Amino acid sequence: MGKQRLRPDAIKPDAIKRIAFINFGGIGDEILFAPVIEDVRRALPQAHCTLFLERRSQSVKDLLTIDAVVPLQVQGQSRQSLFAELWNRLRTGDFDAVISSGSSPFIPVLLFASGIPVRVGFQTGAVSRALLTTEAPLAPRHARKGYAADMYFALASSFLRYLLGDAYQPMRPVLPHLKPPSEADRQWAASVIPPHPPGSKILIHPGVSAISVQKNILKGWPPARWAECITQLCQQGHQVYLAGGPDDAETIDQIQQALPATLNGFHSLYGQTKNLLQLGALVLAADVLIGVDSSPMHLAVGYQKPVVAIFGPTDERKLLPPNDARFQAVTVENLSCRPCLWDVRNENCATSDCLQVPVSLVLAKVQEVLQGAASPAI
Repeated sequence: MGKQRLRPDAIKPDAIKRIAFINFGGIGDEILFAPVIEDVRRALPQAHCTLFLERRSQSVKDLLTIDAVVPLQVQGQSRQSLFAELWNRLRTGDFDAVISSGSSPFIPVLLFASGIPVRVGFQTGAVSRALLTTEAPLAPRHARKGYAADMYFALASSFLRYLLGDAYQPMRPVLPHLKPPSEADRQWAASVIPPHPPGSKILIHPGVSAISVQKNILKGWPPARWAECITQLCQQGHQVYLAGGPDDAETIDQIQQALPATLNGFHSLYGQTKNLLQLGALVLAADVLIGVDSSPMHLAVGYQKPVVAIFGPTDERKLLPPNDARFQAVTVENLSCRPCLWDVRNENCATSDCLQVPVSLVLAKVQEVLQGAASPAI
């Protein structure tokens, strides 16, 4: 026999023993969602926390302070089948609270049908008002211009204000904080990126997910520009380390073919990382990461390491923390049609002019970030 369900009007904070979090998307989306879990765990340390996520992102469990993950097959499954599986897992999970992202009007119905006493989601209209215990504000899609982690974080703050009232003090600023790599991974990273080489240590990760490419969601930089960037950085006296994941084999090969036969200061680390924590160890060992709008960028933010990110059709204002000099975006200047992805269109246009970011702009931003990192704190 299961435990007695709590009545929403009688819930005390210490009665929340099991919490379900629901957030679908890629690894970057899960890192952006991380402050929600972190703040709830800080306020309710007694609670066992379970994250329902997409199967393709389950490796993120190594980075988050989560007790359990439940991977679900989202790609290729109908919404009806997905919601039926999710409903069954929620109603049998003995949860006291559930916090779900997503703006579908079916989510409040799903959460209500699960029987979980405390249900937290985004405002979607009359249905969410009627079926959720507490709602978080959500601007219309075309009006969402702020950092996505702040948008998600409204779920945590709405939930914790409901439970704790004025005693709740939210996290500020809202930043993901990821679990550190193991000492073994840190030592391995130090063996391939030595602590005190001549010049700065610049890690380059050009990759994007294969799924996004298949969907014609193109966010990568042309290999020839990566090669030019690497060449100039090495010629400036920096040590440049090229990394990538299994999806990046073709891009990495094209970059390396375009490099000079002899290039002092260049090191290929492709294929040497076995998981996200090892990639995190490389990020921590480097002085700056250069990448695109993809999970390594969010990994660098989660470790509070400087990053220079090349943005094409997506909106850097939504994906990088604002007003933090460590996290810099580079875009094609004076291109009025960007950002367009998700606001105007769901895939790239035929030309993708926004991806033709000049190498000179990237190099200038890298120099700016390195100088800022070297400047003493005032």
